[in-house]
Amino acid sequence: MTRGAPGAGASSPVAARLVTDELLGEVAEAVALSEGVAGVRLVLRELTRREPVSVRALSRAAALPLPIIAAICNELRFHGVVSETRPVQLTHTARDQLGITAGPDVGVCPTCAGVGRVVPDDLWPIVERQMAVEAASPMVRVDLDQAHCTPETAVRRALLLADDGALEGARVLLLGDDDLVSVAIMSVVEHLGLAGPAELVSLDVDHDLVGFLNATAGSAMPLELRSTFEARFHDLRDPLPVDLRGHFDVVMTDPPYTAAGARLFGSRAAEGLAGGPGGDLYFSFGSTRPDVVASAQADLLSMGFAIRSLVPEFNEYLGAGALAGTSALYHLRGTGPLAPAVVGRCVGDLYTSDGRHRPRRYTCRACGRDHRVGPGEVAETIAALQVAGCECGATVFEPGERVENSHEPRP
Repeated sequence: MTRGAPGAGASSPVAARLVTDELLGEVAEAVALSEGVAGVRLVLRELTRREPVSVRALSRAAALPLPIIAAICNELRFHGVVSETRPVQLTHTARDQLGITAGPDVGVCPTCAGVGRVVPDDLWPIVERQMAVEAASPMVRVDLDQAHCTPETAVRRALLLADDGALEGARVLLLGDDDLVSVAIMSVVEHLGLAGPAELVSLDVDHDLVGFLNATAGSAMPLELRSTFEARFHDLRDPLPVDLRGHFDVVMTDPPYTAAGARLFGSRAAEGLAGGPGGDLYFSFGSTRPDVVASAQADLLSMGFAIRSLVPEFNEYLGAGALAGTSALYHLRGTGPLAPAVVGRCVGDLYTSDGRHRPRRYTCRACGRDHRVGPGEVAETIAALQVAGCECGATVFEPGERVENSHEPRP
């Protein structure tokens, strides 16, 4: 349970304890941080390198969601480690204890900030064109986990495909295209004078987006390339249309940031790629929960993909602060016949908003007793459960799976 630190000023009135694993463990437990002590230590390390620093910048540096970073900082204020002064900075006592570490730019490319790719100045008109198309596109559908990447990111993705030889004469499938990567691909092809893809197909479950891509965005593409592009409505909970299965050389996707989303979109990518080794999958994934990331990676490997490269923070998003505003880009390659993990219709929760009407099980870390939190339950929020506490008196709980309602929702 997070707490507000008392008082104000450059230093907290609570004397800073020595920053030990015990203190870090208390902070990790208070915010239910799955990364534990190591996660809090990482936040402190990035804070000492960057202070004073905004919560958003610290979130990106530590690759942890914004609300989690805010909660950790609040706990550290309570313990006298973080100052009351904004932006986030250490108290004088904590700074003396922790010392000064190397600055954030040591060993990091000053041009690309570690991403490994920048848009050359002569290609900036493409970014400006992408901005104009993005501004005219349909509104974000948060129920579909849409969070538009920046126009520069869309162009970087297209440049990566071009540099990898994954565009010229290739059959390319985009599983979801709210980032308008299809427009960026065609702009890059035109500007660089490439032959262009033999086929470029976008599948999306958003009717408005599909209509926009076929009408407005399609007209923004070079005339000679429009005939190779098609946007189709398709719900990826269903298998790919028959004519698209085993047909493509390259698939790019930015799936929902859940384990189920990664498994499903990876499976549809495996369905779409032509049989045999060598098919390329460019897979953006933004979850920072270690268990979700591990599950996604394990699923992709079990399907027959091998990870060729992984670039953290390659993708930057507009208005996605809860996810630290970035995601990693995986380049995977088929090692042989691919075996989708999901065959047939997908049922169950998929997006991060799915199932929020259902209670979640929380387990007391002290005694192991389970508590249900959500609509119709005694505690409707985790904050309410933490205030009430467990029967054993403890107030730290481990989140579990969603469960079915035991009562009708309260009016």
